[in-house]
Amino acid sequence: MNAAPKPRPAGQETIRRRSIYLLPNLFTTLALFAGFYAVVQGMNHDFERAAIAIFVAAVLDGLDGRVARLTNTQSAFGAEYDSLADMVSFGAAPALVMYEWALRDMGRIGWIAAFVYCAGAALRLARFNTQLSVADKRWFTGLPSPAAALLLAGMIWVLDDYQVKGGEVRWFAAALTVYAGVTMVSNIRFYSGKDLNLRRAVPFWMTLVVVVALLAISIEPSHVLWGIMVAYGVSGYVGWLVQRVRAEAKEKQYRDIREAIDAGDITALARMLHATPPDTVVNGGGRSLLMVAVEESNLPAAELLLARGANRDLRDDRGVTALGLAAEMGFKEAVEVLLAAGADPNIRDGQGLTALDLAEEHGSHDIVAALLRAGAKSGTELGDPPGA
Repeated sequence: MNAAPKPRPAGQETIRRRSIYLLPNLFTTLALFAGFYAVVQGMNHDFERAAIAIFVAAVLDGLDGRVARLTNTQSAFGAEYDSLADMVSFGAAPALVMYEWALRDMGRIGWIAAFVYCAGAALRLARFNTQLSVADKRWFTGLPSPAAALLLAGMIWVLDDYQVKGGEVRWFAAALTVYAGVTMVSNIRFYSGKDLNLRRAVPFWMTLVVVVALLAISIEPSHVLWGIMVAYGVSGYVGWLVQRVRAEAKEKQYRDIREAIDAGDITALARMLHATPPDTVVNGGGRSLLMVAVEESNLPAAELLLARGANRDLRDDRGVTALGLAAEMGFKEAVEVLLAAGADPNIRDGQGLTALDLAEEHGSHDIVAALLRAGAKSGTELGDPPGA
């Protein structure tokens, strides 16, 4: 008969657990060291090593979170430590290295440009931490601080290869530094790549692209890496421009049905719904016909759209549903109609607010009461969403 396994001593279990938690924090510490090393080399005017150190910090920063998830060792301490390390590696280090390389001789303009970048990195990290549980994982709001740091470091690395002194391009360097700092705190969206599943099979051509990219980086690392960062650094604005053009085309395409809602012409709206699905998004803000009806305070149009099967819980680009919009506007009748139709009162918008939060913000006590009767909760009461 097999003997029962001996229980593991409590001391050994504690040591094992602590040793696991050291692993992701070790990567964070190495990233912090790389950022500090970049500052030291910048002060020594060895700008190539300083730039490479920032790239190394970015690689290590990308690994610490993945290691924590793979080993199931995420912790609040690790998250805070990672943010502080990021501020050094991607906030202070690039600003100080750029200042030493190109901005020092510009006097007040130079240190202001460096400070704009440094402050932008701090604000970007603070906003990222506060929106972590409610942000769309597919997109970053503002340029990520590692990408901004690599944008500056890549420029220094490439031009140093050509023996170009920073003072010769100081105005371009100042402009790029300010651009990176401002873009970090903008509302421009940049693709995060977090929806890519590397465990799934990929097409053969994608494998070839990766191989060619790695080959190009091995041949000319500074040029290729900076080129990638420049492309990514402007991709958000290109995407915004494309989205703006598409939004204007969409608004033009659905102008007639919007005008029918605006004018309260229910007969015309009913006729147009034979050819237009009730969940059609009709403007650049991502709002559906139901949201437009609520926005225009057109209750009969909202009732007609619900009768035609409109989705009650669609969200616009801010993450707001038709119910949230009605609560925000103080449109009590629409709130009651949407709740009666089965709208979910506990969907949070991009800022983590529910319809109850929006109603309370605007002092709409009747709407608050109606939402509470329907089981509504505040964003705080709901806590972190699953998978946050």
